[in-house]
Amino acid sequence: MAHIVWFLAPLSCLHCGSHAGERETRLNTRDLNRDPESISVRPGDLLEVSLQELEDAYLTLRKPVGTEDIRALEQWDCPACQWTQWARIVFRYVDPEHSRFISAETVPLTPEVVRDAHFISPRIGFWVETHPGEESARILPLIQHLLS
Repeated sequence: MAHIVWFLAPLSCLHCGSHAGERETRLNTRDLNRDPESISVRPGDLLEVSLQELEDAYLTLRKPVGTEDIRALEQWDCPACQWTQWARIVFRYVDPEHSRFISAETVPLTPEVVRDAHFISPRIGFWVETHPGEESARILPLIQHLLS
């Protein structure tokens, strides 16, 4: 059974412009939670999440350096239009076993956003397969090593 962390933060849809409140947002990451039950967190909440757990839950684009804020890209679906898009989740290093959930915001999946992130959802492979075209072509060189 996957242990899921639900990130309760309002997000805006880049497709239809609607605003999803924290309870409506479907932003989550599997296998990030040590607890046997799924949990919900709000910005500012402390998580028992180490760097190893982040590496287990996400694909590593590049490792964070020192105590810099950790940026992960995760998919979410707008509850209004069902459009699949990306959110940047920011964690702050607290100690080797804890990170604080700082924020989540909707971002376009651009090469600049990917280059700035440390981690990306394993769902990126499916996203690339189902989004052929210029957008995927620009992202693919940055993630191709993760998909093989």
